[in-house]
Amino acid sequence: MDIPSLQQLEEAYQEAARIHKIHLDQHNVHLPNWPTYKAIHLAMLMHYKGRFIHKDDVSDAVQRQFPKAGRDQQVRHLKRDGWNIESDGLGNHRIRDPYNPSPEFVNLQARRKGLISATDFEEIVRLFGNRCATCGAISGEPDPRYGNDIISLQKGHMNPNKPDHLGNIIPQCPFCNQAYKDDYIFDEKGRVKAVASIGPVKRASRTVQKIIYEFLKEIFEPTRS
Repeated sequence: MDIPSLQQLEEAYQEAARIHKIHLDQHNVHLPNWPTYKAIHLAMLMHYKGRFIHKDDVSDAVQRQFPKAGRDQQVRHLKRDGWNIESDGLGNHRIRDPYNPSPEFVNLQARRKGLISATDFEEIVRLFGNRCATCGAISGEPDPRYGNDIISLQKGHMNPNKPDHLGNIIPQCPFCNQAYKDDYIFDEKGRVKAVASIGPVKRASRTVQKIIYEFLKEIFEPTRS
């Protein structure tokens, strides 16, 4: 695939910016600043609007502007920002509808608002479709891992280091709630986003512990010149 010129990409970005101002800004869709990596991702998708393009071609466009950029450009992250991006699982991406935010993004925004305004745990459970936020097991149905156990959703802490209030609660099945304990921090989708305690480090192998040690040493005991 021929890589568009920088001028062509900037024109495609400006088109995206115009669409964003009229149709997407009101939905809190994030417009990346030009000419960042992510802005070039968006410009490539807009230039080839409706067509699938491979992330290697996007990487070529990014590296032309930023020679030290990595080859594995994460085009799919635009979807997290609200852009209606479609991927085929083989490294190809396209902008599905530039005039409307991603349905998943809209649902997440609605869920966040619902979590903030929820008045009881049952309402939070309904926001998650009566499913475990982490694994998707359905309340009242057999556990897909064990079969005989009927799922009864429990209050899981998004961040176990913060107070126990409704804004810090997600529904989890007994398996997920007990497996993750108080060791992890979850996002609004029930996905792990950070470590909350030293527990996982203690249970890690010596090889992993050493890697963590070297990483932390660089942060807290930087080499002095």
